Amino acid sequence: MWTSAMVEDWLAEAADTLRRLPDGEAKFRLGPRSAWPDVVRDAVTAHGADGPKVRLGPPSPGAIDRLEQVISWLALLTEAQRRIAWALASGIPVAKLARLIGCHRNTVANRQAAALRVIAGHLNLPPPQGVMTKMSCRGAAGVVSRAR
Repeated sequence: MWTSAMVEDWLAEAADTLRRLPDGEAKFRLGPRSAWPDVVRDAVTAHGADGPKVRLGPPSPGAIDRLEQVISWLALLTEAQRRIAWALASGIPVAKLARLIGCHRNTVANRQAAALRVIAGHLNLPPPQGVMTKMSCRGAAGVVSRAR
């Protein structure tokens, strides 16, 4: 049984997974570059002055599969619900998002709650007749292998 809190957790994990994926197009956006190191103009920008840059580790294959599943859930929402749900899952504070879209923070929270209820309600529906789920496929494969 899916709840709004479970959907919210999955959305947050999906946003984190997307943040951890490597950016394959970054090299094209940077333009032509040289193999030479950048010129140091002053002592402040010298090597090591900025401190270490911490990078997130890559996401697990299971997290990427769940990300794909969550992205398909977003199609159930309206454009406004989708933007609010994803922004809050990405870690944008409610008050900041409310200022950006021009409404009260309670309105943003209510719209997010409605979006989470829509997704949870859809996930709690029984699968349509004639559609094979992963479990039913395994069961059918076991029946076929026993028949041989």
